[in-house]
Amino acid sequence: MAIAYAATELIFSDFLLKDPIDSNYKRLRLEMAIDKIVTFLTVGLPLFLFSLSFAQEVSVGTKISCFAPTNFSWQQAAYVENFCWAAVQQHAQSSPLWLHKFFPYALLLLATVMSIPAIIWRFTGQPRLSSDLKFIMEELDRFYSRAIQLAKNLVTLDSEGASEDRKGVLDLAEGCFKYPLVEQYLKTKRFSRGLVLKYLACRGLTFLTLVLSCAYLGYYIRLASLTDEFPCDIRTGVLKNDSVLPEAVQCKLVAVCVFSLLSYTNLAMYILLTPLVVYGALGPVRQTSDFLRPYEILPGFGTLCLAEPMYNDLSIYLLFLEENLSKLKSFKRLQVLELLQEAGDEEFDSLHLLRTLCHVKTDKRTGQLQRNWS
Repeated sequence: MAIAYAATELIFSDFLLKDPIDSNYKRLRLEMAIDKIVTFLTVGLPLFLFSLSFAQEVSVGTKISCFAPTNFSWQQAAYVENFCWAAVQQHAQSSPLWLHKFFPYALLLLATVMSIPAIIWRFTGQPRLSSDLKFIMEELDRFYSRAIQLAKNLVTLDSEGASEDRKGVLDLAEGCFKYPLVEQYLKTKRFSRGLVLKYLACRGLTFLTLVLSCAYLGYYIRLASLTDEFPCDIRTGVLKNDSVLPEAVQCKLVAVCVFSLLSYTNLAMYILLTPLVVYGALGPVRQTSDFLRPYEILPGFGTLCLAEPMYNDLSIYLLFLEENLSKLKSFKRLQVLELLQEAGDEEFDSLHLLRTLCHVKTDKRTGQLQRNWS
């Protein structure tokens, strides 16, 4: 009897959760991977380009390049560049050229605006989502532990031959497992939409800022193509009547060329990220509860037809619950039991499966224990 009891303990120790249930829920993923990618690129890329734009102003000595006549000396060519740069500075307030001056700060503003949706979700949606997810995951692990403990007690009672006690345990277990708390709690979320509206509002704000950013970058690229090169009239003052000098010298703004390249890079990245934002916003409506099917083998955990193709808080909880499956210890063990159940030749319930598995392995471990003790 002692050997059988020891063998039972060894078998069920493989399935019972040994660590504290709430010790693995301290760092839940409260942001989808696709949303993290979008936030990282939409905020990080403008900041990177912002640093490049300032590095360009430091590394590049001249801000303007003018194509002076070939018969000009280098002193005359330098004078033409300085004169035309002064003319640009003088008329910058009344021309679109002032936009080029503030382009690096526009990139910084883009990065700030693109971080707003993530900040809003962090302080409005994540606190409630974190507490509810911890509760759901704790209850799933507890429900699993109660089922394993029940199977263990039944095997112990069978080995002791206590049929009346076994019937009482089954009656008590039927009442305990009849209404699983986590399943009923998830079903109540089908009628609330507060959390999903916050999630969609953040995704919609991200999409709107992306569209507005693309519009600004497209406008700046078009403006840069128009103001990149311009004629500069150097026949002023005492040189006004000098017929030797050309009427105008063609000049090119060096910084505008660099800013235009940075704008093309940022615009291309934002256009590529726009479908990802739309795909992330459609995540709740695609979410189902199929990943929770391993829990259906537990007694009392009915068929979970929880998630319908619609937007509600239940779809958000299931979406993030699937994102944190790696932290749900009972899920991994139930997958093993599900595979064992599928491999069987007949339909087993979870208790029958565990008890059968235990009886098969108990004989083997009993023989091992007897040989060790002898």
